[in-house]
Amino acid sequence: MFKSLISKITIFLAAIVYIVFFYFLNKYNILPIRYRFILLGLILLILLIFTLLIFKRKKTGKPVKAFFIIILFLISIFEGLFMSYANTSIQTVEKINQKKDVDKTKMSFVVLKDSPLESVADLEETQVGIAKKMDGENIKESLKKYKEKTDEDLNAEDLGDYLTLGQSLINGNVQAILLNENFRQLLDDTIGGFSDQTRVLKSFSVKGNDKLNQNKEVEKDQSFNVYISGIDTYGDLSTVSRSDVNLIVSVNPKKGKILITTIPRDTYVNIAGLGDYANDKLTHAGLFGVDTSIKTLENFLDINIDYYAKVNFSTLTQLIDLLNGVDVENPVAFETNDGKYFPQGTVHMDGEMALSFSRERYHLAEGDFDRGKNQVRVMIGIIKKLLSTETLLNFNSIAEVALDSVNTNMPYDKMIEMVNGQIDKPKEWKIKSQALRGQGEPGLPSYLMPGSELYMMRADEESIDQIHDGILKNNKNKIEN
Repeated sequence: MFKSLISKITIFLAAIVYIVFFYFLNKYNILPIRYRFILLGLILLILLIFTLLIFKRKKTGKPVKAFFIIILFLISIFEGLFMSYANTSIQTVEKINQKKDVDKTKMSFVVLKDSPLESVADLEETQVGIAKKMDGENIKESLKKYKEKTDEDLNAEDLGDYLTLGQSLINGNVQAILLNENFRQLLDDTIGGFSDQTRVLKSFSVKGNDKLNQNKEVEKDQSFNVYISGIDTYGDLSTVSRSDVNLIVSVNPKKGKILITTIPRDTYVNIAGLGDYANDKLTHAGLFGVDTSIKTLENFLDINIDYYAKVNFSTLTQLIDLLNGVDVENPVAFETNDGKYFPQGTVHMDGEMALSFSRERYHLAEGDFDRGKNQVRVMIGIIKKLLSTETLLNFNSIAEVALDSVNTNMPYDKMIEMVNGQIDKPKEWKIKSQALRGQGEPGLPSYLMPGSELYMMRADEESIDQIHDGILKNNKNKIEN
């Protein structure tokens, strides 16, 4: 009687675990449908067989019962461990999607080093220079924060742009300025020793655009475009920075095609949302946030960008090392500034090698243009490795690295759809690349650096059209006759 009770309790508990497992797999779309129901069907069959053995009139031998109890126990442990493992990945992806501080911007009250001003409280009787015309939203949020802290309105004078702001401070025309720290490097490059001659009274952060987290999901099997922004900083991705790498990855799941488009960082564009005369190099669009870079490229190429992924140089090394290296096709042998030699042909690279390969430009025939091609070659190596079944089954580890090193608005459902599709019907993805071409032109006016005439790349109209047409062709799902 006691042993029969143990068997019945075992069945009852195993049934509960199975129901939870069934619900979990289907709620989160874990595994392709056919694999999912094969797995669930096998477990259900074992449960039914054991139930029949226990409840049929003819007594079942003790060894058989013991065997099935052990089997059910092991299956329940497997279901629990599987759910725990998968839930970690799900929570990690959801945390990435729920980041609300994408494009967090650091704002600082800056004074000269020998200024008598010692704290924010001293600004009450001081006129502070701001760049409201150039950086309206961040300035608005900053003035709001200042009033919340002090119950006073800041005595602000709009000087238009950050270059004028910095020069006014150095020349003594204003005693303090409110500086968006993303523009500090521009001031250091333009005004000799700006940072050496100044100090910060107080810094604080303002949030960026939350709308990027609300992007609607692309329908199943439909093509989509992902903007990949590689920023030129290490560490916290919530910090706005220049977009040093600008790639558009166009994915056609139905045809198994991927097209990677490179847009050089110095391409002369109109920065979206800042007016008809806000012309500057593409990399500077990143200073206004990834949303501005996306809209700038959408306008420039006349395409839609569905998702973004913001990464930095430290991301590259972590991800590639996690993948145990990637194979990269190198067409021309060269040596980098840091002494690494890359022979011609297929080169297996760890994270550090791939980083060096991606950043080198001085020893390449076409400089930045060839560097962009090498970045695409590394990206192709990463994509091929990510699409392997072995890597897809290690999704949990990849998600953990992504939590600290990637900002993206691609939802979990789209990621798991791609994973399931590759596991269900592994594709030999056709990966191609294209790059925007143009001519370097000196003397072009810079919106962010008024009065400066910079050397930038003016894109060929024919090349813009080819890039546009190439993306549309890659994403077309209909089979042409």
